[in-house]
Amino acid sequence: MYKQQWIKLCRADQLLGNAGVAALVGERQLALFYVPANDAVYAVDNFDPVTGAQVMARGLVGSQGDQYYVASPLLKQRYCLATGQGLDDAKVQLGSWPVRRVAGDIEVAISEADKRFSYA
Repeated sequence: MYKQQWIKLCRADQLLGNAGVAALVGERQLALFYVPANDAVYAVDNFDPVTGAQVMARGLVGSQGDQYYVASPLLKQRYCLATGQGLDDAKVQLGSWPVRRVAGDIEVAISEADKRFSYA
C-alpha cells in the first residue's frame, strides 16, 4: 500500500474566491480553486487535455446544481472540480487531488505511487 504525502502549496488567504492559481509540484502543474459558496478548495490538473495547454488555472468557475466546475479558458469545456471528470465530453478528464487546510495552509495529497510527479 502506498502512502500519501501532503505538500504545502500556499496560505489559504492567498487564494481568491472563484479564481484559479497555478502551482508547481515537482514537474507537474496543478490548478487550485477556492469556491466560497461551499468554502472548499480544489486541486486539478492545470493541463487542458483538449488543447494541450497549461491554462486551467485561468478557467472560469461555475456551478450546475450543487456541482462546481471549471471551464477551460480556450474552448470552454467544463470539468467537475471535485473529480476532474469532463462534463461536456466524458472521454476527457483532469487529474484531481485531495486538498486540506492545516493552520491556514493549503496542502495537497500526492501518492508515492503517482508517477505523474517527478522530482528532478
